[in-house]
Amino acid sequence: MEDIIESIILMEWDFFDKVQNEGGRAFCQDDWDTFSKMRRSQYMAWSVPLLESWKADLICAREEGRNPLTEKYGYMMCISDSQNNEETARCLPPVPFGKKQAARRIADRLIPQNEAFRCKYPHVSGRGRPLRTSDEPAASWTSIETYELGELWTYSQRTLELFEENLDAFEKKSRSYPETVVENGLKLRGFESLDQAEEYLAKREKRK
Repeated sequence: MEDIIESIILMEWDFFDKVQNEGGRAFCQDDWDTFSKMRRSQYMAWSVPLLESWKADLICAREEGRNPLTEKYGYMMCISDSQNNEETARCLPPVPFGKKQAARRIADRLIPQNEAFRCKYPHVSGRGRPLRTSDEPAASWTSIETYELGELWTYSQRTLELFEENLDAFEKKSRSYPETVVENGLKLRGFESLDQAEEYLAKREKRK
């Protein structure tokens, strides 16, 4: 499993390095450590079949000369503001209706989980993205919903189906997918758990 995760992250990093931004190269494109930890924390919560399917998607994109990371950010722009990104939309691979439906189902399951996570761990999540696309104008930041949909639209139909199965497995065990992903990331940064990180941040906030 670790080998699959590592190979996925390396492929994604190569794609990420080649993303062309309107304002020039972004600082985060030279921050391997943060990129690696963020992606690894997500993939640690995935099943092996889901990882293998996404790896196959990335290989297929590379063979076709496509950059799924460029596509993800393009989709995010279109989701966030479709009217002002019509030209961008025309340059992106069209997303079949079935994929959009699956992505919408997944996002609709994850948004309430993210909302519950924020209520449970306000200090850990306090500086996170807004939850919904409709919240973006006030927050001036891309929402979790927009980010999730943009990424999900780059997945193949098979990967989306396996992602739904992965969420089913989490829910059968009464586990929160967002909590697991965030806790994975915190552990990669030296914390023992979400509870420890929440306590640490709460104490730090009191000292200000």
